[in-house]
Amino acid sequence: MKLNVGKSKINYEIMGKGRPIIFFSGFTNDMTAMIKYMEPILEKKDNWKRIYVDHLGVGDTEIGDDIQSVDDVLKTMLGFVDELMGEEKYVLGGYSFGGYLSRYILNNRFDKVDGLLLLTPLIIKEMEICDVDRKIEVVKNVDSSIQQNIDALIQTDLYGAMAKTNNEFLNKLFAVNNLTKVSLDDFTGTYNKPTLIITGRQDDTVGYKDAYRILDKYSRVTYICMDKCGHAAQIEQNDLFNYLVSEWIYRVEEEIMR
Repeated sequence: MKLNVGKSKINYEIMGKGRPIIFFSGFTNDMTAMIKYMEPILEKKDNWKRIYVDHLGVGDTEIGDDIQSVDDVLKTMLGFVDELMGEEKYVLGGYSFGGYLSRYILNNRFDKVDGLLLLTPLIIKEMEICDVDRKIEVVKNVDSSIQQNIDALIQTDLYGAMAKTNNEFLNKLFAVNNLTKVSLDDFTGTYNKPTLIITGRQDDTVGYKDAYRILDKYSRVTYICMDKCGHAAQIEQNDLFNYLVSEWIYRVEEEIMR
């Protein structure tokens, strides 16, 4: 399905019925990167309407000629959520850049968001100044067959989700003169709904320290920094990921019932 927002056409897919939960993928991944790892958790439930979205530059979303900066992307995706949800409340989940996008939407629609999931999220808008130990080595599994399976899944499920990525467009967005002027750090409120932040100790893309520094903004947050985990926690530590997300969903459901 596609929804017109400005001059762009945002591609999305809905699975199930119930309380809306909106998922945004990483900077260069289409929605399949989220579907593969969220559906095994949520498809067992009959009370969640899962909405998977291709943000501007990935998948089948069509980019309007009015999109010239990251600010334009953020505002357009906020417009998409507003148009799709209307007055209905919803839950947000984002992977990497999708986490940054989710926080932007939360900061602008504070009272409409019933829960927040940030999966190895980009926290600082300038990726080159993220607090990352780029020399750290990922801890490989002793069992080589397990490690080979993880490597294969990263190749198929993450890199495979880049088949339709518009790299020229995305590279232009992150040129210095197009960086967002929006600072999520300017938001002074405290979010008091169930939140889950998952980071990887060996994440050499966005790191884990920047996410730790924003914990005071979330009064009901579970924060975890996983060992033997880089930027793909949903793959590298899948069992723990499944447990944490399931527990977060339970907390959100409990909060909604209050």
